[in-house]
Amino acid sequence: MNTENSLRLIVLDDSSNTAEEVSNILRNAGQVVRAERVEDDEDLRNALAEHEWDMILAKPEIPFLTAKDAMNIVSQQSEDLPLIVISDGVEDAVLNEILNAGARDLVNVSQPERLTHTILREYADLTERRNHQNCSRALNETIQRAQSLVDSSRDAIAYVHDGMHIYGNESYLDIFGFCEPDEIAGMPVLNMVREEDHGKFKKYLRDYIKGKAKESSLDVHALQADGSEFDITMEFSPAHYEGEACTQIIIRTQAAEGIDSSKDLLTGLYNRQYFIDELTTVVPKGVQDGAVLFIVPDDYNKIRNQIGITASDQMLADFASLLQKQLPGKKDILARFENHRFTAILYDVNEQSAQQLVQSLADSVADYIFKAGDHSTTTTCSIGVGLFNEAIKDPQLVLSRAEKAELKASEAGGGKAVIYQPDVSEIADMERLSLLAREIKMALKNNRFSLLYQPIVSLKGNNNEHYEVLLRMIGEGGREILPADFMPAAEQTGLMVAIDRWVLANAIKVAASERRNGRDITFFIKISGDSLVDDKFFPWLRDILKAANIKEKSIVIEVSEKVAHSNLNSIKQLINDLEQQEVCLAIDHFGVDEDYLKLLKHCNADYLKVDASLIGSIATDAQSMSKVKEIATHAAESGKETVAVAVEDPNTLAMIYTTGVDYIQGYFIQVPSSNLDYDFSSMG
Repeated sequence: MNTENSLRLIVLDDSSNTAEEVSNILRNAGQVVRAERVEDDEDLRNALAEHEWDMILAKPEIPFLTAKDAMNIVSQQSEDLPLIVISDGVEDAVLNEILNAGARDLVNVSQPERLTHTILREYADLTERRNHQNCSRALNETIQRAQSLVDSSRDAIAYVHDGMHIYGNESYLDIFGFCEPDEIAGMPVLNMVREEDHGKFKKYLRDYIKGKAKESSLDVHALQADGSEFDITMEFSPAHYEGEACTQIIIRTQAAEGIDSSKDLLTGLYNRQYFIDELTTVVPKGVQDGAVLFIVPDDYNKIRNQIGITASDQMLADFASLLQKQLPGKKDILARFENHRFTAILYDVNEQSAQQLVQSLADSVADYIFKAGDHSTTTTCSIGVGLFNEAIKDPQLVLSRAEKAELKASEAGGGKAVIYQPDVSEIADMERLSLLAREIKMALKNNRFSLLYQPIVSLKGNNNEHYEVLLRMIGEGGREILPADFMPAAEQTGLMVAIDRWVLANAIKVAASERRNGRDITFFIKISGDSLVDDKFFPWLRDILKAANIKEKSIVIEVSEKVAHSNLNSIKQLINDLEQQEVCLAIDHFGVDEDYLKLLKHCNADYLKVDASLIGSIATDAQSMSKVKEIATHAAESGKETVAVAVEDPNTLAMIYTTGVDYIQGYFIQVPSSNLDYDFSSMG
């Protein structure tokens, strides 16, 4: 019997007697029970909406709701909720009708042993079904994640059955010069191998399938779609794809001689990944004006259907060659972004010069006769332009604008170049962003920031002085501007690194002064994701710490859980660097991500600051309480300490005492202050 988990019952009855009697019977049998009585359809719907339940016990008929109607309500909400009829006598016709509607059984309260057996049997079956659903869900998620990894892998990966392709990822298609997965579906792998190697390949494949192959890889001369040859190493392994046994083939991009992993094989241009890397590196710096182009040949699919796959591939290669010749800048980046869509990054251009260049490019395409196998063809192209500059530093925004402008050009009939123009609301947002960026720069230049401190208090008798360092910007007239009002603008305009350095430099200066005066003080200081990936950040921090003679783990660098998850390599390097300087690491907003504990396998932080959303609901939500306890337990077992932030009231504080959390922080303890005067002995 289940003595750990509570059995949650809905009892459908117009009297509370049945609910109490059933609960007592089950408790006497050692089962923890939580029961709620309902007597009409509104009660039932409300109960189903508010909580999760394990079972319904229902009288066959009560004045406002029958057991059959209850089954229909449960069915409408797609609930897997077994219903057992409670009755000391019911006509066979009524009972059969209820059972046919989905009821699991009929029991009599006057037979407590049978009632207990029936309920616990149905509960066990329900638990098995739920476990099966959870396993199926986890399996599907694992399959989806695995497929996503294969789809996005830079390694060329294909699955074959009986020597025929059933799947190839984008890298595999790129290597052999294909655009769409359908082009290779059902195609023999032998078609990708030079004729002189056919015998060797067939023999190897036969031996591999029979388990006689001595090696798991084979070197062959491969063929691209256009007939050109290159050398590859094919690695073979048994696999399953969509439930069917098959063979996986991996072609390591670095193993293919003469193949540049940054280049598209069909066109010779840079590939999508290289373009994205360049875009996300250059645009956020905002050191120069430039433009992103989205270039798409018009009516490509129609042309492809007319001239065939091979000829259309040659046309795309010729199209790419023309684009290359038309772009004048030596630093300009031109890439095959996706299938027949091309992108470019132009440097040192403004709106006027970009307009002239792209219109000239569109005209050149319209005048050109493209090679297409044994034939020739003509087309036009649609070009969209997204500008970037000091005020527009979001690479995804710039790319999205270029794509939207291309769509507008295409919808206008093609053969046109359109520069993205923001609407009135966007212009207002941009102007506001520009003004805020200007104000932040002036604040940095004129030292118009101030630091506030909020105590982080130990619940375990440690009286060391720990403070969170918080920031305020001082606006015109001395008004205090909260981070929520200026940080988003700083993030969008690339000013976070400068702000992080201002905070660190000034906070470390204060910490050094206080320590020289004999105080055992520790500062928790946040840094942004921009600083984390800035290769100049740690050398700068090391010099600041050395100048201030700060050691003994009196500085704790805080990084948000989201930033840490997105930059695992950078966070690992930061941890190594911080350890050398006796600086600690804290993960802020911890517990938000679904796989929050998995992060700790890659990120050996000293402190975990539990997210405010969990702490704020700990007094009212059992799931939040359970999660906080889990975090605290895991932290204690792995030598980490936990901090509960946003402690705003005595009820929350009372609940935190039961979780095992080490420290608390929040307005209930003390509001942020410019003074370092909290009495840490008051919690002892």
